Amino acid sequence: MERRRENMNLMRDQAQDILPWGDTEYIKNPYPWYETARKDWPIYRSLDGTFVVTRYDDVVKFGKLPSLSIVDPEWVPKGPWAALSTTVLGLDPPQHTEMRRRGNKWFTPKLVKEWSKIAEAFVRNQIATLKDHEVFDANMYLGVGPTHSAMCGALQLPADDFEPVIFSMHGTMAALSAEADEEVIKKATEAFDYQLGRMRKMLEWKRVNPGTGMADALLEAESKGEMTSAEVEQTLALFWASGGHNPSYIISSAIQHFARHPEIYEIYRSKPELRTGILNEIFRLYPPELSFARWVREPLEIQGQTIEVGERVKFIIDSANRDPEAFPNPDVLDMNRAPEAAMNVSFGMGPHQCAGQIISRTEVEVVLDTLAELVERFEIRGVPEMDNTDRSRAYVNLPISIVKVKS
Repeated sequence: MERRRENMNLMRDQAQDILPWGDTEYIKNPYPWYETARKDWPIYRSLDGTFVVTRYDDVVKFGKLPSLSIVDPEWVPKGPWAALSTTVLGLDPPQHTEMRRRGNKWFTPKLVKEWSKIAEAFVRNQIATLKDHEVFDANMYLGVGPTHSAMCGALQLPADDFEPVIFSMHGTMAALSAEADEEVIKKATEAFDYQLGRMRKMLEWKRVNPGTGMADALLEAESKGEMTSAEVEQTLALFWASGGHNPSYIISSAIQHFARHPEIYEIYRSKPELRTGILNEIFRLYPPELSFARWVREPLEIQGQTIEVGERVKFIIDSANRDPEAFPNPDVLDMNRAPEAAMNVSFGMGPHQCAGQIISRTEVEVVLDTLAELVERFEIRGVPEMDNTDRSRAYVNLPISIVKVKS
């Protein structure tokens, strides 16, 4: 269906944003706003000057262009995330390509199966300690703990005391919001200080306790002059701190969905051949990161709107994943969507798509498959506490109880 509008309508003057980033109702449920934007304002200029893109086809076509840059221009104030400026999050090719290569070799499909065994063991141990109907925080102990431990296995760094790590990630992610204020920026800066401080201590330990993990490989690269100490410290801090953030949100979203829709969970448990379809829908419906932004280095045209060099474009992943033109009946988990149908964009696209995508996907699958073996049903035992913004979503607490499979 042709949904293109005239350029004059795409760029109307407005008293408020089409997507009101700081509105509490929008943050709770942005989907009505997405629907309006996709229909009437598929590309518009936000009040801060950023171009916002909401339709699936446009996000997929333009979001992956190599001419787009992740690096902020010099005139943009340096925020808390400058603490990771030497990582893949702050570099464009070719520097980005080289830095990413150093991480990719540790997250091949074969290796992530090994790291995911750590997540599986964590889940088995956790379930073994629980009694039927006992209330616990499923996000922390079925989401964060297993995935953080698996990442630490890849890095060969200590996996203890992980609870403060995820809360520090909440602080850093909040700074990516379009509405981040001075207090949010201050807390994010403190959170990065905490993460990098812990990483420095772990690297001191690692130097006297060498092994064969990713941390050892990067320290060796530093000793050869191939990486700076800042690059090593920041890269390892990125993987270590974020390793439990995004996959834990997806796992927790799946658990909550299964608790609300036990018929879906029963299918997941009893029909392994349908699990891939269910997992793909979980990834589509529950992206932990809702958008990504890029800077234009070559002029481009989207929906008839020319965007000049130096402009900023924000691509709304969460809207693209619910676009009915790509996903009919988009708010429903449809495990039978055709394999050749549109793919979700929850892990981003192009040169800067999620560096941890392979391990995250595998961890989610392994954790949910292990739960399917051990847990007969999930019970929601309170209102989940969330840490959501216009940019990201995370669970603070997911009160759940279980009924175990009887042996």
